[in-house]
Amino acid sequence: MTRPRFQTLRRLLRAFRDGWLLLGLSLALIVALELGLRGAFALKDMVAAPPMVDPRLIRDGYGGESWPVQHRRELEALSDRWEPYTYFRQRPFQGSTIHIDDQGRRAVWKPPEDGKPRLKLLVLGGSSLWGFGARDDETIPSLLARYLHDRGVAVEVRNLAEIGYVSTQEVVALARELQAGYRPDVVLFYDGVNDSASTLLEGKAGLTTNERNRAREFNLLQSPARATVAALGKLVADSALRRTAEAVARRVVGPVDPTPALPAVVPDDLARAVVDAYQANMELVDALAARYGFRTLFAWQPAVFDRASPTPFEREEAAKYAWLAPIFERVGAELEKRESLKSRSDFLDLRPLFKDSPDLIFIDYCHTTERANAQIAERLTTPVLERLSGRGKTK
Repeated sequence: MTRPRFQTLRRLLRAFRDGWLLLGLSLALIVALELGLRGAFALKDMVAAPPMVDPRLIRDGYGGESWPVQHRRELEALSDRWEPYTYFRQRPFQGSTIHIDDQGRRAVWKPPEDGKPRLKLLVLGGSSLWGFGARDDETIPSLLARYLHDRGVAVEVRNLAEIGYVSTQEVVALARELQAGYRPDVVLFYDGVNDSASTLLEGKAGLTTNERNRAREFNLLQSPARATVAALGKLVADSALRRTAEAVARRVVGPVDPTPALPAVVPDDLARAVVDAYQANMELVDALAARYGFRTLFAWQPAVFDRASPTPFEREEAAKYAWLAPIFERVGAELEKRESLKSRSDFLDLRPLFKDSPDLIFIDYCHTTERANAQIAERLTTPVLERLSGRGKTK
């Protein structure tokens, strides 16, 4: 190799070495800065974090009891596992307020063992029926089991509700239970909130909550490039550097509205589509009921927007979730127009249940206190009893 070529090669190698060192030092600086900012934010969050549960909620909604704080910690500790056809269920969990079995089902109060056969009540819904904001024995399914027992009917209640589920997922979950050999006497659906909210967010009725996330994740592992981009995006999204940049932007530009970019006016056809999809699911369940011999009950759940005189806390929650109010209002109006729905003896519209109550009912826009759960369960008890009638002997 001639001397000029050798010197050129040395310069290239030196430039490569210097560039590599510069890159390494830059990455080390970024990592050190990220770790330092994470530590600073962790300390700030520890010192300045707001109460985990609003004191007004503990005072007015839970009678001053302290367990809601532990309940909130347990809610945050829950994690999902994959569930065929319905996407997800909770992993087994053992807490002081929440117990999840190995099938992903929330624990339900059981009557004392007496050796006699029990009737079977299967309940399906979203987080409100699952029991968000309530201890195991104070969820709607548990209270319903207790009230039925008090009325002389021993019932095994299976809580197949899940956080975030829409009615279509519940129909699939029901079909899977029947496929596995489970034979309920009565099936109760408790829906409305997730079906409406999902339709608004996705722009189309009948889809699961955050369906676009499933589409984005589809076949992700089949493409190393897509997986790498997704992993890097997650790292950036969760980084302390991004949080710092957002904090600086808020100071310079002002606060950013976290409300999703949604239409100011909800089209009537979107509200109609919510009820159309819901009624289509009811008809599917009707066919399964005829084939497998169970009886049905469908309840449309209340929300904070249905309140005529909300408490100050509830007014704040309604304002926080005001972007949902238009779809709830339009869907409610559509429900009232559906004679085919109102004429069904197995359909209950529970939206007016708390309209004039002076109590604090909602802990956010849709989840209810344990006392409110008791009122809902009490309202459901007689219709469930009517459907259980003749399917077994009272105790």
